[in-house]
Amino acid sequence: MKTWLTLALCAVACQTGSAQAASDVADRVYQHGNIETQNDRRTRAEAIAIKDGVFLAVGSDQAISGYIGPSTEVVDLQGKTVMPGLIDAHGHYVRGFQRELFNCDFPSNTPASAIADRVQACVKNAKPGEWVVGGAWASSYANTGGVNKALLDAVSPDNPVYLLDDTGHNGYVNSKALAAAGFTKEKAREMPAIVTDDQGEPTGILQEDAAGALTRIIPPMSDEKYQAVVKHAVEMANRYGITTFVEARTDRPTIKAYHDVDEQTGLTARVVAFLQYDTDFNESRETQRETVAQRQRYMSKNVDANNAKFYLDGVPPAFTAALLNPYQTEALHEHHLPDDFRGHLRMTPEAVRKDAIALDRHGITLKFHAAGDAAVREALDALEAVRQANPDGHLHHSIAHVGMASPQDLARFKALDVTADIAPPIWIEGPYSDTMTEVIGKARYARTPPTAELLKAGATIAYGSDWPSIAASINPWPSLASMVHRDIGPEQSIPLQAAVDTMTRGGAWSVNQSAEIGSIEPGKSADMIVIDRDPLAIPVEDIAKTQVLSTVFRGKTVYQRDE
Repeated sequence: MKTWLTLALCAVACQTGSAQAASDVADRVYQHGNIETQNDRRTRAEAIAIKDGVFLAVGSDQAISGYIGPSTEVVDLQGKTVMPGLIDAHGHYVRGFQRELFNCDFPSNTPASAIADRVQACVKNAKPGEWVVGGAWASSYANTGGVNKALLDAVSPDNPVYLLDDTGHNGYVNSKALAAAGFTKEKAREMPAIVTDDQGEPTGILQEDAAGALTRIIPPMSDEKYQAVVKHAVEMANRYGITTFVEARTDRPTIKAYHDVDEQTGLTARVVAFLQYDTDFNESRETQRETVAQRQRYMSKNVDANNAKFYLDGVPPAFTAALLNPYQTEALHEHHLPDDFRGHLRMTPEAVRKDAIALDRHGITLKFHAAGDAAVREALDALEAVRQANPDGHLHHSIAHVGMASPQDLARFKALDVTADIAPPIWIEGPYSDTMTEVIGKARYARTPPTAELLKAGATIAYGSDWPSIAASINPWPSLASMVHRDIGPEQSIPLQAAVDTMTRGGAWSVNQSAEIGSIEPGKSADMIVIDRDPLAIPVEDIAKTQVLSTVFRGKTVYQRDE
């Protein structure tokens, strides 16, 4: 099939430069390109030599020609731009693609009235009594009463329904599901996360631990389906130029599927799995701790399971993010909450610090979910305790979301070597942004997160899609553009080169793999992409349209776009 590549085998190595030892003859050479190396000096090159899945040499066409031998494959880039393989430092790929492939999927901008129609169609394809699972509905609907169990009951009286929201923290269910979970009026009095009406009856909206408790009774997918999701996830990552991605909350079936597929056929991207730890989602705390303890059994060539994820708080739209100052007064009144309500931490500071110190001591990289500024501060306090207890520790830990971080805390990121893991979709205008403005106000939302301030403070920043939470897809290119021109909080926009760094060098640093990925340099893994434009030389508004022409992982082409 015809492609944009022009390939030729070179059989005249002795005529193209100084003679090379056999060990210096490349398997493949790319010539005549615009190569953004992302090395320390951000230099550009024309050509690359690859051998045994590693960059052998990077430089001018003339210099690299000396690495061409009789069996070297030579690729003419025809002036195309090359970048390192991109790194998504925070995503939920299995959850998202599971929904697309096997669940009742719909976008978060689906009108509340249309969600029931979508569920009705899914129920028709389900077996009697079978769970109908899907999403994602807009979390803002929960504040209006526009979604409630009656709407789902009307279209699914006999099948239990569970729909996840756009934040990944809250659920929407019908009466059948409430009954299956034992979520009665009496249970709701014990568990405030079961949202109730004025009469104390569950409405069908579940927050945080209530949503997590319900998901634990939903029958899991088969191993075969999990593996199908994993294969599709990696394929889609390659299509967008992603060669390394983080599974930011990984349960046991997910890590097992990644490991098994990698062992059987080999993954075409690195997966850095942060195992969910001591939280109240879809597994018991005992199971989570056991998986972390047994993490080595899930390690493979392309799967790193030596990581753990803490959830310090929830999300602002559900009033479960932990803030230093109260939520907006009007929003508190509307939800019958006290004027001084600030949310709360999901874990006690003592427990967080004790566990963080122990995990770091065992060589486990930590990521903290912190959507509110109080949670950000607690994460930094915990990591300060880690540095003091384990002064010889070398791991780069990270804080995800960094919601409205206090100016007083920004310098601590560099001082403690903590990466700020940011998700650009959070500041793109839409239903979610309207709710954020209502609950925390424009000023605080504009600093969610304070990207420019973090950069000025010397923090390392890593890009994360957080897909399918809020984000429409794993496509990183619109996010790259949005970092330079933010919709919400434009004063927190950052320079384009710094934005590119978050997707390459910053991501590599955040997962402790800077020696192997994040730039195109001799000795590093040959992960690279060929794209149809140079993002550093075009108007910002055109960056979002970038198309990946070819993705190379460990020296092998794993995706190639037809002309």
